[in-house]
Amino acid sequence: MLTLVRACMAIALAVALLGCSAVRRAPVVQGQTLKVPPGALTRIAVLPFTHRDTLRTSGATEVSPEIAAELVTRFVTDAMAKRGFQVIPASDLVTAFNAQGLRAHDINPRTASEVAASKFGATAILMGQVSRYRERAGESYGATSGASVAFNAILYAAPVAQRFWNQGFDETQRPLSENIVNARRYPGGGTRWLTAAELAQWGAESMIATIPIER
Repeated sequence: MLTLVRACMAIALAVALLGCSAVRRAPVVQGQTLKVPPGALTRIAVLPFTHRDTLRTSGATEVSPEIAAELVTRFVTDAMAKRGFQVIPASDLVTAFNAQGLRAHDINPRTASEVAASKFGATAILMGQVSRYRERAGESYGATSGASVAFNAILYAAPVAQRFWNQGFDETQRPLSENIVNARRYPGGGTRWLTAAELAQWGAESMIATIPIER
């Protein structure tokens, strides 16, 4: 009888894992999509992400807050390109801002959208901020705590700086033993501990997937 019960439990667990194995989207919090102006997604300029002054990084492979912001900027830019958007990279925006005596991290959405539209024909700009970027403690199969990443992104129409989309990603990887269904969402199916970069890239792709495609 005990053997039968164990067999039934094993089958139930296998079915549960199979049912959620296709789920890979990360949680996106505080998301909002307003009315998208016609043509706003034609050409999107990505500004360098900023980081909160309180941002702290940790772990054996610690990166600086500035590098964390650069990594998230790159992941978001790559995710947009993969989705088919025509993207103006952050490096081009920085060059244009510097030529006008502006620092990318200090300008407001209005100024950024005007410069992006006039210099590159951008119809929208994407700005964001990294608020947490903590590395896992340990190796991929033996970490004592998971990576933890949080950042937000906002889309503004250019050159009028009208906000029409914003999303926030906030995730700390939990162990498989804590919640099997939840852990299976992660790349690798929860069988290993992700790096902060892997977690951030997963979040960027999930976030950009929520941008509405114009019909």
